[in-house]
Amino acid sequence: MIATGTKTTRRFIITGGPGSGKSTLIATLQQRGHRCYPEVSRELIRREARRPGGVMPWNDLEAFARLAFTEMLRQHDHAAEAGERCFFDRALPDIFGYLQRSGLDIPESWLDEHRRCRYQRTAFILPPWPEIYVNDSERPQTFTEAEALHDAIRRVYESLGYDLLEVPRLAVEARCEFVLGRLCG
Repeated sequence: MIATGTKTTRRFIITGGPGSGKSTLIATLQQRGHRCYPEVSRELIRREARRPGGVMPWNDLEAFARLAFTEMLRQHDHAAEAGERCFFDRALPDIFGYLQRSGLDIPESWLDEHRRCRYQRTAFILPPWPEIYVNDSERPQTFTEAEALHDAIRRVYESLGYDLLEVPRLAVEARCEFVLGRLCG
């Protein structure tokens, strides 16, 4: 926790592979009045798709990862200014999982930046869920690829010392209650 004046910032991560219900859970938490930060990748894909020669993760993962890393750091630092409990739809370790899954190295400077970040050590991970998985223009992966990404993301979070709490496959309101019921303070 980080105290900002009289407020305390607590940053909780919602993670998992593509199409596991993270964004729906984040939207529900936000509707309930919690500060939430949306998934950076989707917005970047939309933005880059509008630009001639835009950077897409399936064409240039390293360049896309640099864009996502910068935006996720901005979210992290913005949360410190907010001074309250907040939830992130993915965080810096997710980028590391995508890079490792593709056989790419994680820049040491990125690991250094991550070490300065103040995410809560307990992170919520949503498992692959074939019944809700759908492809769209921002999620072209097959379900098998999504499962492999989930596994890579899990390994990265574990290697960085996070305690992962798996959110059960339940209706979104029940998932929300699960997350909120496991927060300390």
